[in-house]
Amino acid sequence: MYRILLPFLTYIAFVFESTVMQVVNPKQDWGILLIPHFSLVIIIFVASYLKPSYGIVYGLIFGLLTDLMYTDLIGIYMFSTALVAYITAVLSRFLFGNLFVTLVLTILGVAVLEFLVYGLNTLVGVANESVDLFLYNRLISTLILNGVFAILIYYPLLKFLRKMKDSIGEN
Repeated sequence: MYRILLPFLTYIAFVFESTVMQVVNPKQDWGILLIPHFSLVIIIFVASYLKPSYGIVYGLIFGLLTDLMYTDLIGIYMFSTALVAYITAVLSRFLFGNLFVTLVLTILGVAVLEFLVYGLNTLVGVANESVDLFLYNRLISTLILNGVFAILIYYPLLKFLRKMKDSIGEN
């Protein structure tokens, strides 16, 4: 049951990114962008608390979905999300898993994803925003939004992932 429920929860987070956040997101006139990466936050938790391969596969799948839904270039989010899942999985093996460490890894993962996507889009000429505008208008607010989401889901998701790990016999 857990193997079915986890992709469903990640998909719900993915849908929540685009539907509910359009209503809650502040107007563009304010100059800030809140970019939700809720499915990435769940993928980071999966990569940190389950096998890294689960996080990488989820990163590939949901990154591809993001590419298909929101971008013109296929592969940028797919590559970046899987890479972030791998990086956080490696880092989590060396760090003690508590709320603070998980929050730092999540914020680091979202920042790495944002920089990778910005860099790759700049490289191919899709993005023409300067780095300082990117930092002030997009990155800081995005990190705060996804950090708050990570704090809100930390205990329920951690409990779920531990039950899943016990049911599938992972060590």
